[in-house]
Amino acid sequence: MPRIIMKSPYIKPNFKTHIGNYVSYIATRDGVEKADSTQKFMETTERQKQIIKKLLSDYPDSKDLYEYQDYLDKPNIGNADELILRIAEAHAELFGDREKYVSYIAQRPRVEKISSHGLFTDDGVPIVLSNVQKEIAESNSNIWTHIISLKREDVERLGYNNAKAWMNLIRSQRNMIAENMKIAPENFKWYAAFHNEGHHPHIHMIAYSKKPNEAYLTEKGIENIKSNLAKVIFRQDLISIYQKQTEHRDKLRAEAREIVEDLVSKINSEIYISASIQHKLLELADRLSKSKGKKVYGYLKPDVKAIVDSIVDELANDDRIKKLYVLWYEQKENTIRTYTDEMPERIPLVDNKEFKSIKNAIIKEALKLNLTEDEVEKRENTDEESVLNPFEYEENTSVESVFDSGRGVLYPHYSIKTNRNSVAVSSLYLLRYLCNIIQNQLRFEEKQKVQRTDKKLQQKINDKKQAQGLKM
Repeated sequence: MPRIIMKSPYIKPNFKTHIGNYVSYIATRDGVEKADSTQKFMETTERQKQIIKKLLSDYPDSKDLYEYQDYLDKPNIGNADELILRIAEAHAELFGDREKYVSYIAQRPRVEKISSHGLFTDDGVPIVLSNVQKEIAESNSNIWTHIISLKREDVERLGYNNAKAWMNLIRSQRNMIAENMKIAPENFKWYAAFHNEGHHPHIHMIAYSKKPNEAYLTEKGIENIKSNLAKVIFRQDLISIYQKQTEHRDKLRAEAREIVEDLVSKINSEIYISASIQHKLLELADRLSKSKGKKVYGYLKPDVKAIVDSIVDELANDDRIKKLYVLWYEQKENTIRTYTDEMPERIPLVDNKEFKSIKNAIIKEALKLNLTEDEVEKRENTDEESVLNPFEYEENTSVESVFDSGRGVLYPHYSIKTNRNSVAVSSLYLLRYLCNIIQNQLRFEEKQKVQRTDKKLQQKINDKKQAQGLKM
């Protein structure tokens, strides 16, 4: 179960309900309040069983309470009484009217009293119980009755076993709560009391707007309030989780950068890598060379962003990246378990904003790709045409890159259209095309030769070091 539980029902103005035996049970408390320590652990009474069955039918979400789990584990008089009372406290209409509910949470047994009662609110605001009862009873707004509950071991360990700690917490978070209830801070009214129960200490909080029909609380709003309170209450516990999460995130980012740097280096050295990712990196480099403005992900056109995203998807399949991403997500889910057991669906790496820097790292490395010598030659040849073409003739020359997957090299492919009478010009272009093919082949063979030589030389050096007992 989560380490913090929050229930947030509300009462409408002039709400009327038939509450049967609930009020009688709450008023007389013929359970644990009148039982000694021996009776408390006796088997649940038939009346308690009937009331619990009816309450769970009327309020099925009560099965999320800590007290329900305690009752299932040990169905005795004491646990049955605590469950009934907690469900009743979470639904103020069971008390018959608002005034009785306010009186109950302010004066019930085990409430920690601030003065003559247990209510507290904003700093400097005096509280007279009878005035608060009248104010809430006459309000035309919906009244929310939040209950925030913790486990006894957490309360003791983290110092939330007293009213002052809760008072400081709610005062510091009152605007956050108001915001999630869609209430302007100046219209937000609230009162709370701390009940130091045996297993699960909790606070009751009455919250509403001075302006009728202003407040509106969604399930998302409740989740936001819980998560924000959990971050404050469990701050010390979460520090180590955040540190681990940050560590895994930074390692993943660094690993992704190293992989992309290595890929780009291999492409520039004409060493064969995966045809798919090589093609995408080369395509990205080509598109970036034609893009105007900043070369960062946020400024790119959608079609160029799509290429970057597809490269991130390729990286996400790498075993190293997969492992680090799982570790990062496990720490993230540890923080979420503080306030809920419902885990959101894991999103792909490419859609995770925490790792947006990987996309910019890919762009940065793609800009280092040597497109290169062929592109430079193509532009130089284009510039020369004005000098080499003193004749008037009709021609249309286009150049596109063709990828050789066997060698990881881009070659220019020329498409030439000329006038039939321009045989000399056609021959000139054909000769230039053949020269480019030969030049690229020579460059490739030369680089391969250098790499083989370097490997042999390095092996000799390693052999000598090993013979002399040196570290490799």
